[in-house]
Amino acid sequence: GMYDFPFKKSKNLSATQIQKYKIRDYGCFSCLVQCGAILKVPELNLEETYLPEYETCCAFGALLLNNDLLSIFEINDLCNRAAIDTISTGSTIAFAIECFEKGLINVKDTNGLELTWGNSEAIVKLVKLIINREGFGDILADGSKIAAEKLGNGCEEYSMTSLGSELAMHNPRIFSSLAFTYNYDPTPGRHTAASIDFIDIGPINKFQKGFKLPFGWKRDEKRKQKGQMLISSFHQVLNSVGLCMFATLFGSYPFSDLINALTGWDNSVDDFIKIGLRIQTLRQSFTLREGIDIANNKLPDRVIGHPPDKRGPTKGITVEYKDFYKGYCREMGWNPENGYPLKETLKNLDLEFVIEDLY
Repeated sequence: GMYDFPFKKSKNLSATQIQKYKIRDYGCFSCLVQCGAILKVPELNLEETYLPEYETCCAFGALLLNNDLLSIFEINDLCNRAAIDTISTGSTIAFAIECFEKGLINVKDTNGLELTWGNSEAIVKLVKLIINREGFGDILADGSKIAAEKLGNGCEEYSMTSLGSELAMHNPRIFSSLAFTYNYDPTPGRHTAASIDFIDIGPINKFQKGFKLPFGWKRDEKRKQKGQMLISSFHQVLNSVGLCMFATLFGSYPFSDLINALTGWDNSVDDFIKIGLRIQTLRQSFTLREGIDIANNKLPDRVIGHPPDKRGPTKGITVEYKDFYKGYCREMGWNPENGYPLKETLKNLDLEFVIEDLY
């Protein structure tokens, strides 16, 4: 954190430094934001390579105490070409470094690599081993959860995942509702699953003129649970019509009117929320059908502040959310004990065909 990776180290990874390598911006078709960029990195003989995004810079930067910007450019290019996820890869390497630091593994396990914090040369070599599934890289290639199971010797304590999915670079002790979605979304561990923190900055309260969340929702636990139902449902609609969650965070857009105009529909806000409910319920049903027990999932103690940090921005913070999940399930029409959508809910959402898969 801020003590291990202060500004005098992290400033080398700043936007100012990265911009020096930029050739041009790029983005999705017709997007005005153009959040991507193409870089030229002569030091690595890369005539064109993609800009490493926030998650990548953090996963291979601050998380590994690595301030070598060129190594991050190289790793980003390697991961893109190999089609492997930078969040999972960076977090898995952090797991390996901590296990090495604790003496749970040594150079005999790691193909001779000295896995120390900030050792950019070793980090790049390890990424290549993971991509090629060679030696120690083969052990890490399926993520830190499986690697910990293979290694044993107490390594399991240092795997920071939710049901095997490495967590993104957003601390749920700061944005507490992220702990909820990291834990309980049908695809756990993702930072792009809408949580109630999105309501403060997101467009759901601008979905249509006059649409507002229940008064005082922040101060009332039950209304917060309803807010989570609304934002998760809205998010599924947003995804389904191809809208970007980042480009739509700011400004005011009459989404219902726009979608109706494009499709010829005459849907109300409630109609769209029901569509989102249907999608989210189908996602939940798929996860349950595949035998994944979301309701009894639990994030690692360190992630939620058990015990709480003794210094820094997260000092004294512990996140509790089990009861919140039960209330959310009630709002969704799911069984609050196991997360299974109720038969009545499935029928109301025209998902009768799912019943035989779950019951």
